[in-house]
Amino acid sequence: MIHACPNFLLTLLMVMGCSLISKLAAQEFIPGEVYFDSTQFVEYRAGNLPIILSAPHGGGLRPDSIPDRSCDNCVTARDSWTQTITEGVHDAIVAETGCYPHTVLNLLHRIKFDANRDIEEAALGIPVIEQAWRGYHQLIDSAKAEVERNYSRGLFIDMHGHAHVVQRIELGYLISKSELQLSDEELDTEDFILESSVRTLVGDNISNLSHSELLRGDQAFGTLLGLKGLPSVPSLQDPFPLDEDAFFSGGFNTVRHGSRDNGGNIDAIQIEMNPDIRFDEDNRAMLIDSLATVILDYISLHYNDSFQDNFCNIISDVSTGVNPSNKFTIFPNPANGQVHIKSSLDDFDVHISNSIGQAVYFRKGSIDQLDLSFLQAGYYLIQLRKDGLFLGVEKLIISR
Repeated sequence: MIHACPNFLLTLLMVMGCSLISKLAAQEFIPGEVYFDSTQFVEYRAGNLPIILSAPHGGGLRPDSIPDRSCDNCVTARDSWTQTITEGVHDAIVAETGCYPHTVLNLLHRIKFDANRDIEEAALGIPVIEQAWRGYHQLIDSAKAEVERNYSRGLFIDMHGHAHVVQRIELGYLISKSELQLSDEELDTEDFILESSVRTLVGDNISNLSHSELLRGDQAFGTLLGLKGLPSVPSLQDPFPLDEDAFFSGGFNTVRHGSRDNGGNIDAIQIEMNPDIRFDEDNRAMLIDSLATVILDYISLHYNDSFQDNFCNIISDVSTGVNPSNKFTIFPNPANGQVHIKSSLDDFDVHISNSIGQAVYFRKGSIDQLDLSFLQAGYYLIQLRKDGLFLGVEKLIISR
């Protein structure tokens, strides 16, 4: 169901400069339903997952009643296809999980409204755009509050497109190009952690990964994208941009809604997508599916232990019945197909599920080596069971 203001009310609001955002933000949103701010230029798809998607530059509406933005430093080019891609990622996550990410879209063309700037540059004093700016960011704030209520922790992802020469995805953590060129030891110092849009995650993640590992280690967002055939920087495969490379490190939204400045519970990543994967229909479809999978994997790898309520079953709950004395290890991890199991258990069955809990492998009877070369690159859970009892569980990354 879509919730919108009647046209006569919209006209009245524009004339009077009034706002319904406070009422909208205070109401209880229903996951899966669509809402609009008082200007009807900001769309909110209510969610129930610890994921918030935002597309500030993908809209195409250019009403004649709203003046074009014009200033010395104004960027007015639209990030083509980013709204479509964001909607596609939203739908792919719903299809995979049966649950909903929070999604906020600016429907106006960037020449009218830049939702990734402070209000002065975003609106240039135009009342209806100032109203839309407040609506956009208050709806993200509302989504963040909902994520914190249900999960304690979550991730905000701001979707953009770039036109740089190097065809790869650029990931913005508010760490500059020159800073990414530093050693891991330097990136892991407090000064750079405090600059990072995933500052809170650095201090609290499942595997106790360092800042540099979260940026470009085995389980980094860019590394997971690279395993899907999407070259990304920073990542294990491509640790930093070169001096001559253009690079976007993050913008206003990553600062405002990430954990850098407030040490809050919502981290942020800016995703800058290259033209080759945005403009080609087949590449775009692959991008959408891969982004959805990687987002789910990233949440699984780094945030799951902090969830208070797993009401959407996005991550398999394997805590019930686990015997902590019967743990096991797997190696290598990440693996490219062959996986060894080391355990003191004499008898067990092997169950493997993907990041959304779907069973992908079963082996009855103990074995110390598995051939998992048939699995796609991604994140998996290996469980040992016997007679219905969980004996242990370990995370596994399959790389290619």
